[in-house]
Amino acid sequence: MKPIDTVTFDVWNTLLVHEFYDDRVRLARIGRVETALRDAGFRFTMEEVSNAYEHSEACLSGLWRDERDASLDGHVALLLDGLGLEADEPNKNILRKPYADALLDFKPLMVDGAPEALESLKNKGFRIGIISNTGRTPGETIRRVLDGYGILKYFNATVFSNEVGYIKPNRRIFERALAGLGSEASRTVHVGDSVLLDIYGAREAGMSAILFNKYSAGFEKYATRYYDAGGRCGTPDATVVRLIDVAPAVEALKIK
Repeated sequence: MKPIDTVTFDVWNTLLVHEFYDDRVRLARIGRVETALRDAGFRFTMEEVSNAYEHSEACLSGLWRDERDASLDGHVALLLDGLGLEADEPNKNILRKPYADALLDFKPLMVDGAPEALESLKNKGFRIGIISNTGRTPGETIRRVLDGYGILKYFNATVFSNEVGYIKPNRRIFERALAGLGSEASRTVHVGDSVLLDIYGAREAGMSAILFNKYSAGFEKYATRYYDAGGRCGTPDATVVRLIDVAPAVEALKIK
């Protein structure tokens, strides 16, 4: 058996942590959208924009239950549909930035130990990637946050669900990341906080998996609104509560 040479990471509750379980980001996004529309000459009330947001939420929830995702333009088109507006290029251009950047009003925190863990893995010669579901915030915005914390530089490839059209635990998003990294599943270990999305998903794709469970309980409560495990459950090869313990855990798997 060839040794592990690649490590991939989830983002949310693994590299970044955010109190997105309340309404702050949703209200920020709705407010940004209403302002952008008003500046462009449209007159929609906050209630009308909120209703359009709920329309898009219902549509996206259906996609996510099928383990698929929409691009940023797809998200914006659903919102425009809810407003009764044409999803043409001028209208999409009005909403792309306010929709994508709402997260920046409540910038997520970097998880303790992330730079040290990534630096250690890089120094040991591992290829490093990201495999992450995005929810409402597109990969382009998440990359800006990671870059702002100085850790984007560690990754050889970053794969986000809104850019590939599939969400974890669908094996296609893992396979897309492996292709981008030039890595084999059997030589890759994935690190994430969700037993369904990260551990089950990675194992189904033929990868090893490490559960980072510091924030798992909070996410699983949130995730049940969008993901149906359907009895699916994966067993991690290792479990850590600190990111600085990831490199030693990977090294232990490497020599098994």
